Amino acid sequence: MQRLIISVIFLSFTCGTTWSAAQDAPQSEAHDKAISDPIVIDAYAKVSTPSGSAYREKEFETATKRWFEGDLEVANVVFNASPLEESSFSWKGRREGFLGNYAKAIEIFTEGLVHFPESYALHRYRGYFLVQNYQFEHGIADLRRAEGLISLLDVSPSQPGIPGKSNFSPSTFKRNIYYYLAQSSMATGDYNTVLEYMDKAVEANELRDEDDFLVSTSYYKYMALRKLGRAEEAEALIKDIPDGLDIIENFDYHDAIKFIQGRITRAQVLDRAGSLGKYTVAMMDHFEGENDSAKELWTEVSADNHKGYWLAEAELLSSN
Repeated sequence: MQRLIISVIFLSFTCGTTWSAAQDAPQSEAHDKAISDPIVIDAYAKVSTPSGSAYREKEFETATKRWFEGDLEVANVVFNASPLEESSFSWKGRREGFLGNYAKAIEIFTEGLVHFPESYALHRYRGYFLVQNYQFEHGIADLRRAEGLISLLDVSPSQPGIPGKSNFSPSTFKRNIYYYLAQSSMATGDYNTVLEYMDKAVEANELRDEDDFLVSTSYYKYMALRKLGRAEEAEALIKDIPDGLDIIENFDYHDAIKFIQGRITRAQVLDRAGSLGKYTVAMMDHFEGENDSAKELWTEVSADNHKGYWLAEAELLSSN
């Protein structure tokens, strides 16, 4: 079935299409420019996290890996058939990123930006993966550029996603640019931007996942308020989040909120939590002055991930 899909897509892009030398030359020049870009060189140079954990291959369940690899195979066919389309760079770069190949994704988006320097989508995607790769300042600069470009539009274009457990991947570019700009600002200690842009993301939301977005945006606002020493505001914010939410996908954020609210215990969180849950427990230890315990958990959660856990790494950096 995968081969049939690839064949159909390939034929639909190549039927009646020929590429002239004049088109091939700019493509080659753009690639050369991309791989010599300092951002790309720095991306490939990173082989370990800031705390010293070596990068490794991302691990998947067999079926999940097969799905992502098949999706990348399709993206490569589309890219080769239509190499000068903005969407070809977006699709291929994101698939490399989802497989954990951050430097390759950054390279693809950078090449796309040679062709399409005013692309809010390519700036948004590159910014996201730059942050994942600990290139925080460059990532935030990309997201700022994306914000400026998309502000010129009267509409908020939808962004294709990757199906999750619910097969529902809601997204618009505007809300995601605001959200990731806010989230990324946690890494640089710009907590006022976290608060401002999480609110902007909520205001820009046009989709039916209000409860999912409530728990994720409130989570980061809580952390930012605590970092700013505004504990009472933070507690009031979390207290106001009701029970009985209709969560579609953000179950980890929901559990983290319930832990902060005191509705589930530390042991329950650590028993079933992924990276976000362990990071949350560490942050609560940190706020209670238990910094040794917090650093131990930040180190553990970062070591559990193939290229660290950037939120935990940011805390380890700031605590040194």
